Formats: sequence, C-alpha cells, structure tokens
Amino acid sequence: MAASLDPVRSAAPSTWLTLAAVLAGCNPYVAAVSATYSVVTSERSLSTQVTDTEIEARIKASLLQSPVQGTGTLDAICRQGVVVLAGVVPPGSGAGIEAVRIARDTPGVRRVETFFVGSQPSMANDLELKAKIKAAFIADPNVISGRVDVAVYAGHVLLVGVVASPDQAERFIQDARSVNGVWSVRSYIQVTEGV
Repeated sequence: MAASLDPVRSAAPSTWLTLAAVLAGCNPYVAAVSATYSVVTSERSLSTQVTDTEIEARIKASLLQSPVQGTGTLDAICRQGVVVLAGVVPPGSGAGIEAVRIARDTPGVRRVETFFVGSQPSMANDLELKAKIKAAFIADPNVISGRVDVAVYAGHVLLVGVVASPDQAERFIQDARSVNGVWSVRSYIQVTEGV
C-alpha cells in the first residue's frame, strides 16, 4: 500500500501531542509533565486520548487557517469525540457558525457543543479565576484535578472532561461554583459509569 500523501492523516500520535502543546502555547517541559499526568489519570483509554488529541489539533489548525475573522482565537476541546467550542464571538460575527462547520466536518467528531460569550472584559481576571478553580480541584481530596479541563470567559466557567461517576462530576461543579467571582458554571463533563 502506498504511503499517505495527506500529512494530517500520516502524522504520528506523538506529532499530534507536540502540535497540541505548541498550539496551547505551553512550555514544552510543563506540557510534557501535564500531558503525562493527564494520560495516567484519565478515565479515557490511551487510544481515545490520542484520537481526541488528533481531533483537537485538526480543528485548531483549521480554525487558524479559516478566512473568517475571529475563528483563530476560539478553543476546541474534545473528549470521547464530543467537541466543545468556546471563546469570544461578538454579536453579528460569523466566527461561531464557521467554527461549528469546521468541527462537524472533522473526522471522528460525534457531537459539537458551543460555549460562546459576546465579550471578555478582563482576560487577567479570567486567568485568575481559572487558577483559583484549579486550586480548588487540587485541594479537594474527592476529585482528581487532571480529569477536567477548565476555561473561563467573562467570569463564566466551562468544565470539560471524563469522570467515573455522576458524584465526581457534581464535585467538580460544586468546587468551581465555590470560587468567589464565578458567574456561572456550564459542565460538559461526561461520565463513564455504566458505559
């Protein structure tokens, strides 16, 4: 069989992990430790994690390449084939519609959810809230912080991850709500129990 000429399909899983770290703008050493921790603590199988990472990388690359203004700043998080698109989409912008189209057209995507806000008055405040929420997760002995990703936009919190039970999902939600300054919490946490 001839080698694939499509660089996206022929890239090794390690290439996708590296691309994801670069796109996230992380220090490579921090990204490696973080990725290793997430792989070990995840409820998803290794092959599912690799597939999800590949889907995220493809969507993020397509968002960056899109001619529609505003798509390049949007986040894409994939867990078990469910993609959550998040970020700032001002009223009247076509960025949200284009991002959904891109995600739906990506192989392996089972469902697309959106979490868009019209503006983000203070990114610094949102980063501070995110750090406080992650600290609350780490301080809670009933949850494993690496299982859920956190994003904050204008004080509104987005949780995406996979956990073992509805009780664990609820603990993450409660921990996020307990942080002063959080306006709302939207959970896209999936539960593996009974699957």
